[in-house]
Amino acid sequence: MEKKLYDVTVVGAGPVGLFGVFYAGMRQMSINLIDSLSMIGGQLNALYPEKFIYDMPGFPKVMAKDLVKQMWEQAQLGKPDLHLNQKITRITPVDQPERHFQISCESGETFLSRTVILALGMGAFKPRKLEVAGLEQREGVNVHYVVKTLDQYNHKDVLVVGGGDSAADWTMALSLPDSHGKVRSKSVTMIHRTDKFAAHEATLDLLRTASHARIHTHTEVQAVEDAIEEGRKKLRVTLVQNLTKETRDLVVDDIIVCAGYIAKLDFVKDSGLEMAGNSIKVNDRMETNIPGIFAVGDVASHAGKLKLIATGVGEAAIAANFAKVMIDPAAKAFPGHSTSKFEKH
Repeated sequence: MEKKLYDVTVVGAGPVGLFGVFYAGMRQMSINLIDSLSMIGGQLNALYPEKFIYDMPGFPKVMAKDLVKQMWEQAQLGKPDLHLNQKITRITPVDQPERHFQISCESGETFLSRTVILALGMGAFKPRKLEVAGLEQREGVNVHYVVKTLDQYNHKDVLVVGGGDSAADWTMALSLPDSHGKVRSKSVTMIHRTDKFAAHEATLDLLRTASHARIHTHTEVQAVEDAIEEGRKKLRVTLVQNLTKETRDLVVDDIIVCAGYIAKLDFVKDSGLEMAGNSIKVNDRMETNIPGIFAVGDVASHAGKLKLIATGVGEAAIAANFAKVMIDPAAKAFPGHSTSKFEKH
C-alpha cells in the first residue's frame, strides 16, 4: 500500500503544535500530527495538567488541561491524522518523485511529508533529580517531580523545592485562598538555593503578600527520613542554609521538586539541523537551515525569542503560512483574517 504524502507534519502535540495544526487547517493542507507521548498536550498534560496558565490572551487564568482540551477542539478544523507514542529518530530529505521528507520513528514506522513543523517544546524530557539522601526511595509516594492532581495535597503540609515558574505556580495553587476563601493545603514552604528567582515577579509578589506560604532563600534539602507525627506517617526534612551552614528540621507530608528538566534532541542533531545551544536556529519565517523544515515554540531560537506559549502560537501561524507557500508558490503568505477564512469554509 502506498504511503500517504502529507502536506505538513507537525511534530509535537503541545499547545504550540496544536495551533500549528489549526492554522494548517485554515490553509487547507493535509496534516499529520506526531508526538512521542501517549497523549496530546505535551508538557501541559504530562507535567502539570492542574496548573493554571495566566499569560494566554483571553484567559485571566486557565487550567493547563482545559487549555489543551480547547486547543485540540480548535485543531479539528484541520482534520489531522494523529500518531501518538512515536519517537522520531531521523528526518531525511527525499528528492523523488518530488522533494519531501521521510520521518523515521523508533517503532519502525515511517511517515512522508512535503514540509515539517517542529514544535518540540524542550524535546524528550525528564525531571532533573535532586541527589539527596533518602529522596529517591520515596519518589512517587510522597516525593513528586510531576504533579498530576492537586487534590492529593489537600489539608497537608507541603515543601516545594525550586525558584522557577513551576515551583512558584504550585506554591501559589496550594497556598492562595480560592473564590470561597478556602486554602487547599495546611501549610506550604517554598525553598530556593539562591535569592535570585526565575519565576515571574508578579507571581512572587502575590505569594509574599496574599498567601500563607513561607519562602526561604539560600536553603537546600540536606536529607530526608520518615517521621511519625500525631499518629501519621510523615517526612522529616533536614534543611541547610547554604550561607551560614545552619540546619533545621521541617516535618511535612509531601515534597514537590521543581529542579528543571533534562532535554534530549538527538534526532534533531542527527537530521542535520543547525543548532544554537540546545535550540534550533530559525529565521524570521521560522525556517531552519533545511528548506521545508520549520521550528516553533521553545525549541526555536531567533534574535527576539521569548519562551512563552503566547509567542509560540504566533510562530506556529508564521510557519504554517510559509509552509503553504512552499507547497503552493502561487499562494499568499498572508491568508486574510480568520473571519473571511471561516466564511469560505
